[in-house]
Amino acid sequence: MSGISLAAPAERDQRRRLDVRLLLAALVIASAVAYLMYTALQSSTASYFVTVSELQGRATEVEGQRVRVGGDVMPGSIRIGGPGEPIHFEITDGVRQIAVVYQGILPDLFAEHRHVIVEGTFRNGQLIEADTLLTQCPSRFESATEQ
Repeated sequence: MSGISLAAPAERDQRRRLDVRLLLAALVIASAVAYLMYTALQSSTASYFVTVSELQGRATEVEGQRVRVGGDVMPGSIRIGGPGEPIHFEITDGVRQIAVVYQGILPDLFAEHRHVIVEGTFRNGQLIEADTLLTQCPSRFESATEQ
């Protein structure tokens, strides 16, 4: 004999089944990774927001829809009611302004002149009924005011 042994047909069938199982497991894992990447990309594009002017320019298109708009809290516009009552304020992009009503816990950094992003339902000619309020942290790298 030449010393080369041929695998028995039962061994070859067992190897094929193992190869098919490994291929199926790899496909399942690749599909799960692809799905997670897709959902991560969707959520990152949702983080984009429009300015007040852009929102008002597209008012008829987004009437009654959920929007995400960013702007600065106008000075003197914050009206906080009693416990359980909503907070009313206005935001501006420096050109236009829009009223917002928010019922929820205020972020610690919420204040006049602070840049905020609100999410909620937009009704043209009315205020935004926000259910999410995000504040932007001031940059530590802003120059100090001269005295």
